[in-house]
Amino acid sequence: MNILLFIFLFFTTFSSSTYIRRQALSPCVGTFPNEITTYTFTPNPIIIGQTATIHITGKATVPIENGALFNITLFHENQVFHQHSFEFCQMFVIPNGSTCPINGDYDFTINFPAESSTDDPVNTTVESDIRTQIINPDGNILSCIEGKITFHYP
Repeated sequence: MNILLFIFLFFTTFSSSTYIRRQALSPCVGTFPNEITTYTFTPNPIIIGQTATIHITGKATVPIENGALFNITLFHENQVFHQHSFEFCQMFVIPNGSTCPINGDYDFTINFPAESSTDDPVNTTVESDIRTQIINPDGNILSCIEGKITFHYP
């Protein structure tokens, strides 16, 4: 899968509260200091080959430091089939005109092309399990969300 698809997946993992439940995402088992308070994306499901928009807000009670990673893991039938890491500040913070570290409230919106490849299915909707984590350079997991994500391949 391409890097832009993983960016989208990253944002899907930062959902919490009732909105996460509506998106079939929930906090991972365990205690994580930072919470995502709003997460929306359009369109839903993501349509491969089109541009998607993600809006995320939250509160960093523990600062998200420069060099923090956004880890995305996709599963099929409880087996890992893809993992990818992005530098959180480069992918989300800087494009929104901010800098790391991120302290307190934050609000980011990004647009990205959900690029297709020649290996993609046709006229199919695919649902996968996903786990997303934000991890500071010291290894401290700041946020963790997991659930389902849906993609439509026209």
